[in-house]
Amino acid sequence: MVDIVELSRKLMKQQRDINKAPAWRLTELAIKKGEELAKKYEEDERLILTSLYLAHTVFSPIWQGDIQKRHPKLSAEFSKQYLEKWEVTKQEQEIILNAIEAHHNDVEVKTKIAEIVKNAECFKFVTIEGSLIWLHELGLRGVPYEESKEKVIKKMQQKRDLLTLENCIKEAEINCKEIIKLFS
Repeated sequence: MVDIVELSRKLMKQQRDINKAPAWRLTELAIKKGEELAKKYEEDERLILTSLYLAHTVFSPIWQGDIQKRHPKLSAEFSKQYLEKWEVTKQEQEIILNAIEAHHNDVEVKTKIAEIVKNAECFKFVTIEGSLIWLHELGLRGVPYEESKEKVIKKMQQKRDLLTLENCIKEAEINCKEIIKLFS
């Protein structure tokens, strides 16, 4: 059987180098949370991690640009060809593609796996570590410090509002207070 997690990780690294975004450390934070949530909810970790790696295969460093706004759909379309090439079953493809498309609430979450992916993906921005990585990434992109701080807080609030899993919401509330203190 093909290791779709490893293939997805390699594809994401390749695409990250081409797209110049997102920050790889942010992807790793989402993966870590995905592993944790897969165990907690006893869901297929393989499908969760594959979805998390493929969720940003089409991306752009341009803040709120067209590609960034549409990346869930674009990444799903891009990833479909690889899932077929890797001979992933149609049922698993549907789960993975829905998880990719639904991680911004643009389409309905159809499975617990998709809900976990969305929460893991959002959670990286409601941690102190994720906020600092995002601040650093904005600095690398030439965004002035004060503007970067505003974007970190805005992204944190946006992602906090997308969380649906109770334990993620509770943890985020604590983290968000610390992040606001840190940047005040």
